[in-house]
Amino acid sequence: MNWFFFSIIAALCWAVGSVLVKKGFENIPPLWNNVINNFLTIFVYIPAAFLLGEETHRLALPSLVYIAVASLLYQVFYYSISKGQISLTGTVVASYPVITIIFSHIFLHERLTPLQYGAILLIIGGGILIAMPQKISEATKSVRTKHSVWLIWAIFGAVSLGSGDFLAKVAIDKSGIFNYLITIALISNFYSIFNYVIDKPNRDFPKGVFSHFSITVSGLLLNLIGFVSFLLAFKVGKASLVAPISSVYPAITAIIAVKFLHERITKLHVVGIGLTVAGLVTIGLS
Repeated sequence: MNWFFFSIIAALCWAVGSVLVKKGFENIPPLWNNVINNFLTIFVYIPAAFLLGEETHRLALPSLVYIAVASLLYQVFYYSISKGQISLTGTVVASYPVITIIFSHIFLHERLTPLQYGAILLIIGGGILIAMPQKISEATKSVRTKHSVWLIWAIFGAVSLGSGDFLAKVAIDKSGIFNYLITIALISNFYSIFNYVIDKPNRDFPKGVFSHFSITVSGLLLNLIGFVSFLLAFKVGKASLVAPISSVYPAITAIIAVKFLHERITKLHVVGIGLTVAGLVTIGLS
């Protein structure tokens, strides 16, 4: 199996997982999203490490630092999308593969063909169109009421995710996927404690969560399984290709949301999905 297959599996898991999480509870604070998600990594990442880890790499100190920093950066995600209208924050956060590509180009000397760069632009452009608000008035109102704070957080989220993916790629190359999965599962739960200590306003456990617990846990588990597939793609493929392909999950989410969440798809969304599919086909053929 190649990097393209694993990237698509990751995108599918993230798409379905996102819909389930949204259906389970939409108002849970970012703190508790992180805590529950990090706890579940123990039951997903550690078994996956023993099943998939074939290498005999040693966990060098630089790799430990890379994993620790990547795990910390991943904690930013739920905060970045909670600071404003999701259609706006998602637009900016969806551009995170650009950060991964830039770092991979500079530090890993990864080079792609012009056709592949063109396909990546199609995928990123499609993802941005899918995340655009349905009405311009919604965007204007949100910007005015939030005083553009959401934009700062969204850019921070995109940079954090893109940088985390790059560090994950470097750590896997140096120390192997086994060491990466074991280490990030342990470190992420340490960050849950740190997150709980610093986020005082959201410490109270959300009410009504248990009534939708199975749906939420299913969604979070799918997201984690998707991340394992994402790491496998990193293991055998270029980071500058894997990141954009796996980031097409908003297109799949849009289709699923129409069926199960009764959300509407605008003409802009249709164009975005078309661009995304075109980019996927181009990458696959190349």
